[in-house]
Amino acid sequence: MDLQAMLVFLAVLSVLVMVHELGHLLAAKYFGIKVEEFGLGLPFTKALIKIKFKGTDYSVYPLIFGGFVRLQGEEGPSFAKASQGKTSFWERGRKQRMAVLLAGVVMNVILAVAGFALLYGHIGVPGQVREKITLIKIEPGSPAQEAGLLVHDRITAVEGREVNFSDFTRILRSWGGLKVNLEVERGGGTSLFEGITENRVEKLTVVVMPRLSPPEGQGPLGVVIASFPYLQVRQCAGLRAECVGGILGAAGKATVTWGGRVILGLREIGKSLTAGKVPQGVGGPVVIYEWTKVVAEGGFWPIVELVAILSVNLAIFNILPIPALDGGRMLFVWLEWVRKKRLEPELEKKINSWGFAFLIGLVILITMQDLIRTGILKK
Repeated sequence: MDLQAMLVFLAVLSVLVMVHELGHLLAAKYFGIKVEEFGLGLPFTKALIKIKFKGTDYSVYPLIFGGFVRLQGEEGPSFAKASQGKTSFWERGRKQRMAVLLAGVVMNVILAVAGFALLYGHIGVPGQVREKITLIKIEPGSPAQEAGLLVHDRITAVEGREVNFSDFTRILRSWGGLKVNLEVERGGGTSLFEGITENRVEKLTVVVMPRLSPPEGQGPLGVVIASFPYLQVRQCAGLRAECVGGILGAAGKATVTWGGRVILGLREIGKSLTAGKVPQGVGGPVVIYEWTKVVAEGGFWPIVELVAILSVNLAIFNILPIPALDGGRMLFVWLEWVRKKRLEPELEKKINSWGFAFLIGLVILITMQDLIRTGILKK
């Protein structure tokens, strides 16, 4: 395991989670709701550091991965003592509770826009978008290995024509048994922008023959792929007045574009689950780690890009109306508004527990699939 990639992976996820939880903290403080603790890391052990400031414990735990915020009365009336009064989350009106729940998602969207804006401010405003298919795993003995393809190679064109993710997978399925010319870029890491590492990039053409009947769990080429957008840069960088509007506009557009991609992916997950199948083409923690390992080779700015992209993912995932997520809890507030009364606290707690169990099960299934797909775990 690559130690540097693992540290980057943990740092990226921790930033995403802490920014999300910071949103809840700031909203709660704004409305005068007591925040009992705001912690960095997983609270499974005694805190390494704990500082009390304005009634809130700010803590750091040994397992520095992610974070959390604990609001007074968050778990319901049994946790909201009469002495707590209006400082309890449970005692607040629907609008304030909804705002506090939504604040984490809003902060992730802000982080995404800020990340893209930093990129565009440093590199330049993006112009035309191109998509490159990055190989993150190659099966031993596969057509890809026999053709000389390497992990982290980027497929830019097939038979002289630029292709996106869906084009590439469709061509591989339909051209089984035929030789295909792939245009490949090798080296230089992976970055959102063309030109950052161009002096280290080798361009070559590889001839490969996709299989008609690949082994179970493998595709025609025997590779695991990820899709990265590459942006041809228009030179307008920095804080010049004529650039700021374009940079912010492009950052907002990139956030919306990635949001659309996430929603399409969630639709595919929904279709798979309703069909009783484990979602295919969906990455869990293992694939995010592999993606981080590829991106980290490009240096600081590709990592900023990764944070922005994953922040969009986290925002949309958290707003889904699934119990145990912010979206699920917002759904309960909405139902309270429709019914003119709250759900029974015990019932709400049970539903959240079921939702949490469902999410854990889904994560385990996707992680097992990732481990098998990347060759870490054998069937």
